[in-house]
Amino acid sequence: MKIRLTDIVADTYTNSSGYVLYTFLKSVLNKNEIIELSFLDAAAPSSSFLNSSFGSLIDEIGLENFLAVVKPRETTSTQAKMLKHYIQAFKNGTASA
Repeated sequence: MKIRLTDIVADTYTNSSGYVLYTFLKSVLNKNEIIELSFLDAAAPSSSFLNSSFGSLIDEIGLENFLAVVKPRETTSTQAKMLKHYIQAFKNGTASA
């Protein structure tokens, strides 16, 4: 299922918007679908947003499961770099939601 981030949240920098994305992703995951999450026209996500969305989901389902089902798409180089850095911190055990 392809989802455009800007259709789900108004911003990518607040905890509350991150939580909105988390609950949306969780509802889609209950349908056992792979999620292609488009970052087209979205601002680069803040760590607060990522902690409340991706971080919460990773804590719940595990990093490997998260990487298997959530696929960021249409990212700018800045967005891709931030997402890579965030995921790498989980791999190194230095990040938490």
